[in-house]
Amino acid sequence: FSDLGAGSYYVRVQSADCETVSQEIPIEQPEPLVVNYDVVDVSCRGENDGSIQFDVEGGTGDYQYAISPNLSKFDDQNGFDELDPGDYEVIVQDANGCFEFIQFSITEPDEITLAVTGTDEICLDAGDGTLSISIEGGTAPYSTSLNDKENFIEGKTEYEGLTSGSYIVYVQDANGCEKIEVYEIGAGANLSGEVAVAYGCDTSGVANNTVSVVFEDPTVTENILYGLDTTDPAEMVLDGTFSDIPEGGHFIYVVHGAGGCDATFDFEIQAFEPLQLILEERSLNHITAVAQGGAEPYSYRLEDGNETSDNVFNITETATYEVTVTDANGCAITESIFMEFIDIEIPNFFTPDGDGKNDLWGPKHIEQYPDIFIKVFDRYGRTIYRFKNNQDGWDGFYQNSQLPSGDYWYIIKLNGESDQREFVGHFTLYR
Repeated sequence: FSDLGAGSYYVRVQSADCETVSQEIPIEQPEPLVVNYDVVDVSCRGENDGSIQFDVEGGTGDYQYAISPNLSKFDDQNGFDELDPGDYEVIVQDANGCFEFIQFSITEPDEITLAVTGTDEICLDAGDGTLSISIEGGTAPYSTSLNDKENFIEGKTEYEGLTSGSYIVYVQDANGCEKIEVYEIGAGANLSGEVAVAYGCDTSGVANNTVSVVFEDPTVTENILYGLDTTDPAEMVLDGTFSDIPEGGHFIYVVHGAGGCDATFDFEIQAFEPLQLILEERSLNHITAVAQGGAEPYSYRLEDGNETSDNVFNITETATYEVTVTDANGCAITESIFMEFIDIEIPNFFTPDGDGKNDLWGPKHIEQYPDIFIKVFDRYGRTIYRFKNNQDGWDGFYQNSQLPSGDYWYIIKLNGESDQREFVGHFTLYR
């Protein structure tokens, strides 16, 4: 007998003349095959960490499992992991080939998206910048952190009291999925700077001044109000340049209109006497320029010459000369002086007889030529005397012996700063 259901059976055997009935024959069936399972979806978008685990009861003997797309390949492990998002089919069967057909899906969360907004610092280094984080996707609840990938704070989406600079915004959802975004908090108004005092002068040589604030960040000047020696808003102006300020201590108070930042700059105005120039002839053929007042250092210029710090000028002809002095503030005045040029004089004889008259030979007015070169020769071209350091003159001796009367020759090279003349000639020695 086959295809019998579960139950109690008796077999009766009968022949032509007798029969017999067997004892009770039970046919049992296994418990129903019951398959329970737990599906774990993918934790983060783009991952493949989905899984399914089975808890099977009933049936007969050991269980085997197969998952699509390989439903003919069975394994005795009661679960599958590293699953991508998608739809799956699983066959669970027992030792008798009894089976259950399971269908399930692995899903993945939406990608985490961030929208970070913020406010810049109002004043430089004020530390009043803010960040606001809006989060979507992933799996709530969310945790955030700034510039720190370890210490997350759940539910925190607002940050305050931030200084300027770049911030790395880290977001982590309930599954540990992360999203990163960089946000820049701009610096506040930088009112650091210094007062620039520029001195000049009027046409009479009297010093004047112009004062302004030079900021490290020139762009802030578009929103600045200035007050000279005042903090009263009613007295403040948009133009930050002030002129002709009296000598002494002062301050400029500035306010940045956009954020209310302010700063105070102290400065000092110096007093200068009017620039004066006196021209003198203190030495032969030299103009000495004496400057007074104004601001040192001074620079001098003779006629159309170059500027120089030297206040003594050599002249080479009789004329009226103009000298201009310019002080450190750029003030300049010009004065003139009439100068008579005194040229060197070369005697054509001398009488070294000891009477105190014409006892020495030498050019006159040569003190203006400190580098002058003078040599004396006899008729044979022999050098018999050389002037050194502007000596008084030649006394007619050669090697401690008196030379006789006669003609002698000279070479004179002035070697002056602006006078390079040379003279060659002769003179007479009388005894």
